[in-house]
Amino acid sequence: MADGAASRRDILEPLVLVAVSLVAAVCVVLLKPVHPFIDGNATGIVGIVFLLLTWAAIQRRKEHPADYGLSLGQWPRELLDVAILAMVIFPAFFIGFRLWWRVRTGIDWDLPWPLWQLAATHILVVALPEEFLYRGFVQQRLGRVLRGRIRILGTQVGWAVVITAALFAAGHFLTDMRVDRLATFFPALVFGWLKERRGSLVGPVLFHASANFFSDILAEGYFG
Repeated sequence: MADGAASRRDILEPLVLVAVSLVAAVCVVLLKPVHPFIDGNATGIVGIVFLLLTWAAIQRRKEHPADYGLSLGQWPRELLDVAILAMVIFPAFFIGFRLWWRVRTGIDWDLPWPLWQLAATHILVVALPEEFLYRGFVQQRLGRVLRGRIRILGTQVGWAVVITAALFAAGHFLTDMRVDRLATFFPALVFGWLKERRGSLVGPVLFHASANFFSDILAEGYFG
């Protein structure tokens, strides 16, 4: 009975945390027209909310954030994983981006923000809070109870990766109400694979931030 209760908690607690986090995120989005501060800092506010809610959920269990991947882990190997994935995935994404949007012009490198600022924003404000919530807490808790794993590129992954990616995509859709935001499901599978591979959030955070960084440069460079 105790094992059954623990299993139910491992499923319900992550789902409740995601639901509460998304309600808070939607509220922030809805409040953007109310005040310029909220409008200009909505992403940061949502990021802080995600960090605090996830931290509170971990503290409630009398555990430590490092137990959920918030540590440097095997960071040199994780950097190598991210670099290899970027070299494989980003060129394919670049080609797909140009084909999908039928781009016929060259990219404009005169961007409206410093590249270091864009990188820091995606690492600290976007990727870290989202990965702490989704891959850190949700995927890890679901992984304790969901059975059935397969080996992909030397790493065992299971349904927790897929379900977490689906929740991640649903969250992006609900806060933006654009169908194309559901496509975040696919990179989320890569984030999940990285978390399963090394156990820490270094890889997922860096690849998540890198993907956003690359996507923003393409969007702004071609259409900005």
